[in-house]
Amino acid sequence: MSNKITVILAAVIVLLLGATLYLSLHYYGKYQAQVTANTVLVRENKAADAAMQNQTHLITIFNTLAGTTINAQANNNAAGQDREVVIQTLIKTEPCAGVAVPAAAGNVLLDHYHQLRESTDDSPAGQPDGSLPAVAAAK
Repeated sequence: MSNKITVILAAVIVLLLGATLYLSLHYYGKYQAQVTANTVLVRENKAADAAMQNQTHLITIFNTLAGTTINAQANNNAAGQDREVVIQTLIKTEPCAGVAVPAAAGNVLLDHYHQLRESTDDSPAGQPDGSLPAVAAAK
């Protein structure tokens, strides 16, 4: 009888060891899958952070360029207005300032103006687009 108990006890111990081995391998496999998934997520997170930093850097560069362009345009407009005042002052002192421009000369200039407008992608000649002042036809 003692032999049967020993065999049963040994069988129970072997079954417990087998169950423990099965559970340990099962949960170790799940652990390895989680480690792999975690590694992939960490890599994706680092890649997303790098992309975000690159986009932030590009936006900063574009904003700097836009600010520089706006400043250059403002300086150019101010210089143009200064030149306009100087030219108007000089024209007022000229003896021909009171003489009307001949219609033929005015029409040549107006035609040239319309040719310049048509060569751009803006609105067609004869229709103001806001960026250039409209010129009344002298014809």
